[in-house]
Amino acid sequence: MSFAKWKHVADAVRARIESGALPPGTPLPSETELAREYGVCRVTAHRAMAELQRQGLVVRRRRQGTFVAYPQSDRPVFVAALFPLAGDYPQVEYLRGVRCALPDQYHLLLCETHNDPHCEAQYLRRMQYEADGLLCYPTCHPKNTPLFQRVVESGKPVVCLDRQIAEVACDTVMTDNYRATLTGLQYLIATGHRRIAHITHNGFYVSSIRERYEAYVDAMCTAGWDDVQAFTRLLPMRNDTDLTYLQQAVYDALFTMTHQSEPITAVFCLHDYQMVTVLEACERMGLHVPEDLEILSFADAPLLAPRAARSVHRLVQQVREMGRIAATRLQQRIHGATMPPEVIRTQAAFYPAEHASRRALDHATLSSHSHQPREVLT
Repeated sequence: MSFAKWKHVADAVRARIESGALPPGTPLPSETELAREYGVCRVTAHRAMAELQRQGLVVRRRRQGTFVAYPQSDRPVFVAALFPLAGDYPQVEYLRGVRCALPDQYHLLLCETHNDPHCEAQYLRRMQYEADGLLCYPTCHPKNTPLFQRVVESGKPVVCLDRQIAEVACDTVMTDNYRATLTGLQYLIATGHRRIAHITHNGFYVSSIRERYEAYVDAMCTAGWDDVQAFTRLLPMRNDTDLTYLQQAVYDALFTMTHQSEPITAVFCLHDYQMVTVLEACERMGLHVPEDLEILSFADAPLLAPRAARSVHRLVQQVREMGRIAATRLQQRIHGATMPPEVIRTQAAFYPAEHASRRALDHATLSSHSHQPREVLT
């Protein structure tokens, strides 16, 4: 008799769905309400809903309830985008690339982590159940690595942008930071520079910071320096938009390194926030760029760069194209594609100072370029 009861409830709800009385996306009554409506116990109502879910007619969302399912061909797909600041560069360009690559039924759930590992962990736990896939600009903080690993192992599609999470085998789309850095530094060395400073962060658990530093060390070794400690300034990881802090820290570093017995002749900046403060420090010290000091920087926030940035050597990443590649890969994963996780590295364009015009930077940001051969994770 219990079999007939749950089947009766399931058939009644199915008939209302198929007739259009309950269109796709409609929230269904709770199991307690269904049990009251059909005069059955809650266990019977639960069995009926489980059968409708098995047939693909309803979907259950954690802490939200049960809804009439959309047809598989046009049901909405929810993609969680975990980014530090969705309106800041380069994240806004990543998202433009993501949006143009996803079909209309894909909806982006923007989750701003503010580069805070605790906030990132909260979103990961929530979006693991509420989204069909995750696009992450990760903090790479080691304490979140086990959580990322559990999300990936659960089968949830995850694609990372800009940074690779150590020990987590998921798809990653990022710049070939090592090769790009080496290209810029080799240019400086070929033009006669030997004492090149590097202003960066101390968070080497972030793959992009670590790879740029490693390329700097290798380039300096070719220039005859086995120890680069005297030329390196590791600033603490904190909010880069705090320009007051950066201005003083960078000024102190440059003042010291330009007034030693063998002063530096060039400086390599991790990104544009540091590059801007280097330019300001040079102005305070009466140094002319590039006559007295040459600057190489990744164009990670070009809107910050004043006109004087045309005198700076620039490394420009394919930000929008990287977002497009990441979104395409995530879409494939959501639709069940089985392939080894990959690290897809794209090339950055190098523009020496005399060619770093606004037109060149805009063209590099918006154009699509072929990416490097892929590295398969094992």
